[in-house]
Amino acid sequence: MSSYVTLFEIGKSLFAETDISKLLPLAMDKVIEQAQAERGMIMVYGKADEILVETARHFDKKDLAHPDFEISRTIIQQVRESGRPVVVQNALDDPQYLQSESIARLRLLSVACAPLRSGNEIFGVVYIDNRDLTAVFDEKTGKLLSEFCELIAVAVKNALERRRLEFEAAQKDLKLRHETARRRHIEALMATNEGYDEIKGLKSLAMLEIVRQIEKVAATDSSVLIIGETGAGKELIARVLHHKSARTEQSFVTLNCAGLPNEDLLVSELFGHIKGAFTGATSDKAGYFETADGGTIFLDEIAKSTLTFQTKLLRVLENGEFNRLGETNRIRKTNVRIISAASPNLPELIQKGEFYPDLYYRLEHFVIHLPPLRERREDISEIAEHFLKQFARTHKRTVAAFSPEAREWLLAYHWPGNVRELRNAVNRAVILAEGEAIQVEDLPLTMLRQPSAPSADQEINFNIAKQKTVEKFEREFIEARLRETQANISEAARRSGMHKKNFIQKMQQYGITKENLRLSHDRPDNQ
Repeated sequence: MSSYVTLFEIGKSLFAETDISKLLPLAMDKVIEQAQAERGMIMVYGKADEILVETARHFDKKDLAHPDFEISRTIIQQVRESGRPVVVQNALDDPQYLQSESIARLRLLSVACAPLRSGNEIFGVVYIDNRDLTAVFDEKTGKLLSEFCELIAVAVKNALERRRLEFEAAQKDLKLRHETARRRHIEALMATNEGYDEIKGLKSLAMLEIVRQIEKVAATDSSVLIIGETGAGKELIARVLHHKSARTEQSFVTLNCAGLPNEDLLVSELFGHIKGAFTGATSDKAGYFETADGGTIFLDEIAKSTLTFQTKLLRVLENGEFNRLGETNRIRKTNVRIISAASPNLPELIQKGEFYPDLYYRLEHFVIHLPPLRERREDISEIAEHFLKQFARTHKRTVAAFSPEAREWLLAYHWPGNVRELRNAVNRAVILAEGEAIQVEDLPLTMLRQPSAPSADQEINFNIAKQKTVEKFEREFIEARLRETQANISEAARRSGMHKKNFIQKMQQYGITKENLRLSHDRPDNQ
């Protein structure tokens, strides 16, 4: 059979078979037969040099039992590094391969190897060999092998890509089914358990996972460390943990470790003090460890406490014993659950020596990582709607909705201040709103001047694209009217058909002032 017929037959197989695990053995058998080889192997490598696909065949059309042991790795590596085919007629007598252990061990006579190439990338090799003098490889063998590699390279690449896409689709499907099952399980827990009314925004899987963790740890006496950015709602999670615990009928007290002006006051609040313990201590006072005995203490901003305070706290966590500030002759006992909160930079403070590792290990028996708002955008609308209703009642306003454009800005903004910033933004918007719906201009200027770009997995939709076009028009329109009227705002608003207050709000929204308008007007390209 000529090499062209062989390649034609292999080509037919490529079109008929899309499964690479079946395609390569068929093709390899054809080449072994045509080259009169004893063995043949095709190897395809991944980016980390791992073998993605490997087929090793014998002339009797059976798989090799131990392909790694039965081939010359020396020649394969040579082809991979050079990118050029190699044909050796008598490897045993070739000085270049005298040091090759595999060639000597296998008594290989003829060896041929060619690269599988995609552009400049060598992604695999095709290898054949024999130990028979009647079938010595020559130039024709090398040509056949090279043409074979060119023929199958595209098919192998396509098959690998197909396999990758199928694997990714299967993984996504598995992940989706797993997330759906977990979501249903958590929602079922919430349906049968009270205590989550205060938490708004439980549509994201991230927050449902927080619920699952609360359900697991709330009933225990384990200390809990809540890690999260400022304004993410750490205290709210702590309250839910308390209310769902066996201590729910006892006290829940909060101490902001960064909120008191000096260490004595912080220690006094938590441990209590005796008369004269410090300036201003005119009488004995019980601290939270006494007043909340049997209940829960929430230590917010624990990472901002002093090392002295941390030492005192560590003692209580170790054995439940403490003294009031200034007290030396009495040891008191307490039974409280400690829930603490810190920002994500706590490990950095430990490395700097600003937070004791021993205290960290006492606090982090169970850690809850509260995600920032930007990582759970599915929850933004629900939280914003809650605040809208709350502040509409508080301020006695008839505001009842967000305009589509305003809602898109809420969803696109990165919320560095998290839920707290969203709360303040909605409060402001409710106060400023002219009608029953909050408009874009009612939102804080910090949002409008520096809107964050949507994340990689959040495509810019129609409304956001439309809003950007509207902004460009509004800015140019306002500037044009101001130039026409020599920056007379009242006249510019009249010509625009707008109320003066709304016109000024638009100027503020786009950062337009009389000063920068003149600068813009005086530039050479505008003269």
